Amino acid sequence: MDKLDAALTGGLHAQWSVIGSMLIDEACVPLVLSKLRPEDFVDGKCRSTFAAIRGLTREARPVDPVTVLHAMHGGDDYMDWMRKRMEETPTAANVEDYIGIVRRYATLYRLRELADKLTECTDLDDAEPLVRKMASVLSSTDRMPGMTGPERVADFFARMRAEEKPKYLPWGIPTLDRCVYAELGDMILLGGYASSGKTLLSIGMAQAQAKAGYKVGYYSLETSLAKMTDRQLAALAGVPLWKIKTREFTDEEWSRFAQSGNDAASLFPFDVRQAAGSTVDDITADAIGHGYQVIYVDYVQQLRVAGDRGLSEYARVTAISQGLKVFAQSSNVAVVALAQLSRPKTDDKKPVPPSMWSFKDSGQLEQDADAAFLVYPSDFNDNTSNRIFKVGKNKEGPRPKIELQFQGELQRMIELETRPENEMMKQFYAEGKAIQQKNRARAAQDRQIEFRELAGGDEDNPFS
Repeated sequence: MDKLDAALTGGLHAQWSVIGSMLIDEACVPLVLSKLRPEDFVDGKCRSTFAAIRGLTREARPVDPVTVLHAMHGGDDYMDWMRKRMEETPTAANVEDYIGIVRRYATLYRLRELADKLTECTDLDDAEPLVRKMASVLSSTDRMPGMTGPERVADFFARMRAEEKPKYLPWGIPTLDRCVYAELGDMILLGGYASSGKTLLSIGMAQAQAKAGYKVGYYSLETSLAKMTDRQLAALAGVPLWKIKTREFTDEEWSRFAQSGNDAASLFPFDVRQAAGSTVDDITADAIGHGYQVIYVDYVQQLRVAGDRGLSEYARVTAISQGLKVFAQSSNVAVVALAQLSRPKTDDKKPVPPSMWSFKDSGQLEQDADAAFLVYPSDFNDNTSNRIFKVGKNKEGPRPKIELQFQGELQRMIELETRPENEMMKQFYAEGKAIQQKNRARAAQDRQIEFRELAGGDEDNPFS
């Protein structure tokens, strides 16, 4: 054994016990094969034996000491080694515990290997990929978790009877909180045109989630940390952004800033990180290192992927989307990815509201998202108009359209209350519009010249 093996003696005994369990009880072989891979075995003989057993199972052949030895083309030395493994394994009933120990020490082994390589680095560019690999190793979970049919039914009833209610990500928009059941491990898209307010909106969402107890990291690829702070303070202190930019606020407004600053944790409950020029691997490794449960990426088209030189824009954005999706699922971290929408299309010279087709550069974004939001001005000719917030994709709920009051100076968006009288007026307007269009269509079909004889005393007769 080399120096790494010597430091992992406890893991070595667990490896021997896993192999011994499979040799004395074939019934535990499927469980072991579903949880471990050859590279999890540091010991060479354990690795070879495991690979032979996996090969026999793949060919639907029996697994016992004789068939395994034959598959390995082993001699007397392997026979003695296998006999010893079976003798040292008291029972196969504890194989699941052995598996857990093997995986734990396999992770430590990989980390130490990477750490050894790290100590040999003389350049930061060489060190960064190794650090990202270490973060990835630490974040690995059960590779392919699964349940049988009866297990799934039992799990369902256990969840339904649990006293604790399920917890979903809050958004700070009441209607959205009631219909979008996003959880950790989901990928959510927030799309908008340039200057439509997607960053402003996402800051409010991150604020709501952080206040609900989630650890949130906001990765800004185009907005500086100072500008992010200015926007948040404008919204929270109720001071127009232009006053902050020109520093022309009153004493009363200044006192509001000072009062807010006394409780920075509640004022700024999430982290903001400057990420310009970062790759997907950079951000995901950093997120793992900081233990974030929810991350915001503003915005995806600004991200890079390793080795993206020569890639088309379509291929690059596809790789970014897939990288974020895999990270979300494997690390159980919710990813909220902001995205730029393509320019609005026009119909009879009027801009058409965006749809899922509006996400720029790659259909992969639409495919990978568990939920997708779209935000745009209610009046395309007036960027100060209220915003329309549309749920474009929602796998487990409705897709409402919400009007948000846009307070640009205060950097706020607030959901407008739906009042019954407004809804009644909208209904009358819609019905009237439909009748008007129907009458116009009928008139177009029946249009013809009509002759009518006017009697001498007819009041409509201009010649009488």
